[in-house]
Amino acid sequence: MSIVEAIEKLICEVERRPSLCNKKLKEYSDRNLKDKLWCEVCKSVVTKWSELLAEQKSEKGMLIFLFILLGIMLMMLIYWAEAYIL
Repeated sequence: MSIVEAIEKLICEVERRPSLCNKKLKEYSDRNLKDKLWCEVCKSVVTKWSELLAEQKSEKGMLIFLFILLGIMLMMLIYWAEAYIL
């Protein structure tokens, strides 16, 4: 799987769980629910997530966070390119 495909999959998994990013939802404030949902996201995008040690999960979780930021920057760049260049 390429990085672009991995980012797309990650974005899709987060979008399937609106409580992770929609501040208007009351569930957005529920930390336990968000932890559960992030765990679901990690299980779906990280191979053998359930077999990892806590330290490994923390490292992978940080990578997922960085992928999300990279994905957001990539989407902004595409939007900018379409709006101002193409």
